[in-house]
Amino acid sequence: MANTATVATSAVALAIETITGFDSIDSARETLFTIGSETLLAERAMARGKEALDVLDANLNDIVKDLSYVEFMKVREFHVAGGVDLLDSVDASQKRWERQINRCVSGFNFVRPKSESKDAVRKAEAKEKEIAKLADFSDAELVEKRQSLLSKGDDASVREALKLGKEVKRRNAESVDAEKAQTKALVDKIVTRVKELAKAGTDDANDLLFQVAQLLG
Repeated sequence: MANTATVATSAVALAIETITGFDSIDSARETLFTIGSETLLAERAMARGKEALDVLDANLNDIVKDLSYVEFMKVREFHVAGGVDLLDSVDASQKRWERQINRCVSGFNFVRPKSESKDAVRKAEAKEKEIAKLADFSDAELVEKRQSLLSKGDDASVREALKLGKEVKRRNAESVDAEKAQTKALVDKIVTRVKELAKAGTDDANDLLFQVAQLLG
């Protein structure tokens, strides 16, 4: 018989001979003791399983977050094969993949890559080749060459000039975005300060507002 501990369930001792469904109080004690202890072990196992699952979800997200569609589907193939190797069905393994990817979407804001058509792939490859071809030219050289092409005026030259302009814009997109962000932050700061001065309503505040108005024309 299991070595049970006595646990008080109320201020009054529950002195009964047996429990309905059991042959004796000893039988009831042993059965319920086993249920209680095994429930504890099962809950601990669930907690460990949840922690392990969280780690696996994070690991998968780190792998898939920057993949192309083709790479993403290859990762799916390997993932499903891992379940099938443990004698799971293909269907069940595919559903497990979907559940884990859905957790990546909800937990890590993962965005599934979209299927790429042959035409989209062709255009992307052509763009990469164009970027590589112009890599040896500085921004200034590209701008100068663009101006020269535009001065010619024919359709072919204009199309080539447009390509050069897009490349210069692509190279400087990050710095342009950073400059826009800085400008917005400055504007927000000015607007906030103007509101504070207007709310204050003091002579000094009004003088500052007048100066700002003069500066802005």
